[in-house]
Amino acid sequence: MKHVVIGTAGHVDHGKTWLTRALTGTNTDRLKEERERGITVDIGFAQLTLPNGQRASIIDVPGHEALVKNMIAGATGIDVVLLVVASDEGFMPQTQEHLDILGLLGVERGIIVMTKCDAVEADWADMVEADILDHVEGTFLQDAPVVRVSAVTGEGIDLLKQRITDLVEQLQPRNEDRACRLPVDRSFTIKGFGTVVTGTLVDGTVHVGDEVEVYPQRKLTHIRSLQNHNEAAESMSAGMRVAANLQGVERKEVSRGCIVARPGTLQQADRLLAHVVVSSDSPFDVRNSSRVHFYTGTEELLCRVRLLDADALLPGEDGFAQLVFDRPVTARNHDRFIIRFFSPVVTIGGGTILDIAPGRARRNSEPVLRRLRALNGSREERLLQRVRDAGVRCATAPELEIAENLSPKECATSLSTLCEQGLVQAVGDAYVAADALERLKDDVRAALAEYHERHALERGMGLGALRTRLFSACPERADALVRLLEASGCLVVDGRHARLPEFEATLTPEQLRLHDSVVAAVEAAGFEPLEIDGLVARVGGGKRALAPVLDRMRADGELVSLTPTTTASAKVWRRGLDTFMQMAASGDPVTIAQFRDRIGVSRKFAGLFLDSYDRAGYTRLVGDARVVLRRPED
Repeated sequence: MKHVVIGTAGHVDHGKTWLTRALTGTNTDRLKEERERGITVDIGFAQLTLPNGQRASIIDVPGHEALVKNMIAGATGIDVVLLVVASDEGFMPQTQEHLDILGLLGVERGIIVMTKCDAVEADWADMVEADILDHVEGTFLQDAPVVRVSAVTGEGIDLLKQRITDLVEQLQPRNEDRACRLPVDRSFTIKGFGTVVTGTLVDGTVHVGDEVEVYPQRKLTHIRSLQNHNEAAESMSAGMRVAANLQGVERKEVSRGCIVARPGTLQQADRLLAHVVVSSDSPFDVRNSSRVHFYTGTEELLCRVRLLDADALLPGEDGFAQLVFDRPVTARNHDRFIIRFFSPVVTIGGGTILDIAPGRARRNSEPVLRRLRALNGSREERLLQRVRDAGVRCATAPELEIAENLSPKECATSLSTLCEQGLVQAVGDAYVAADALERLKDDVRAALAEYHERHALERGMGLGALRTRLFSACPERADALVRLLEASGCLVVDGRHARLPEFEATLTPEQLRLHDSVVAAVEAAGFEPLEIDGLVARVGGGKRALAPVLDRMRADGELVSLTPTTTASAKVWRRGLDTFMQMAASGDPVTIAQFRDRIGVSRKFAGLFLDSYDRAGYTRLVGDARVVLRRPED
């Protein structure tokens, strides 16, 4: 079922509360002060049943200039606005300010309601209507219907309900699959139940029993019970007015400005990057380092505006900025906000949060501005930038959903589009940007080329060394990225080594001579392995020239190192292993003396071979004899 929130807006004493009462039968002035003064001081709530049976919540906001911050809190999460203009006074300053705020908050649909039409002549009402239409031209209400009503006589109320119904039927349902979020506009205590918070659920779905987190305190709690306009419910979805009874939370711990949300889904920082718009009728411009009042959701803070692409924004202009707060702000990327001049406190503009980032952004930096333009673009552009930000660390779908406040379906659809366009590639359960992957390929090619030049006779660079050099920032993605690079033809994985596809380890004529000489020398030495110095003396060429040849022969399985300085023929090593296995075939342990006598060498050399069989996992020393752990054919 579609859930809708309707908000009133307009100048003080233009009849918003009387209109709400005429529509719903509910007096939303709940405070004693409101009833005594006859004006709305804080936001009020009522339920409206439309002609088609659809139920909607109405939020009645105060119109007085001094209470605009309460109006902003009430305007959070509304789908349709009723812009109320009294027929006897017409369009007034607070009407304009409310209209500006609604546009900055992203409200797109509404109805212009002319109240008190019973108090004026028709020709006067016609002039007022014409003036109203002039004021709303170029705004989201320029094509909105105008309905004349009287809360006293009931004139036009039924027509207004029908116009509201028509608009509601055009609305797209809110996404109920996003992480739930409830900006708190009121909190109180009920004896025997504890703390209750109310607000408009702007994202997701909540259920009785759900674990939630209270921000900014970061306190975990559970929802004990839920109500919507005094009716109990087991679950509630985005667009509904919610009263939630929180378990184990004191009244003093939660108030207007707090947020109740799914744990770990909101960000907190004392800086954020934003797209800022200065209202065309703002009495002040916004200069670099201006101090302003900042409102988002039901939260109010002070911040300083660091303009990133200008020294000042004049009325009607927009730009990018970093907002620096006196205390951490809690929000999600792409939340809307309002800014008001520090003193006098008047609305001067608003904007959209692009990135909740703790670092200091450089002014007039093209890379910074290019990134912000992407984050201010389409959903696909924003997701692509987030994946680019992750680099080779890659970004998972859940991370992207939280970063961009998307449902799993929304995120998957856009990622699929990006993959089809070749801009993003899947890496296991994560995603990497194509340009980041190309940079990684260049780095891998350069690293392997450098390694091949220095180690021309080796099969390639060890995968462990490659991971350490290029994948230290994302060790959990290293294997998947290597597979992706291999599939793309960037490298070839050969056992535990990686090499360039075109690389082939070849021996020079001198290296071939050394190779053959080493083979002859170690096979002639048999079970009396040679020290490196002795090997050099036999084959010539020197240690430096011989070292890469020996490394290649070890990698190719022609040599076995018994110690760091002692080398034997792999054929001889295997022959000794076969001999040991034959001796142990009866099941009896084999001593070093027995093995020494069988192969006909000294105890020292026999011990070197037996120790190497232990390290290879074939044998184990038990007491003064060895037993078989596994056989070569196992």
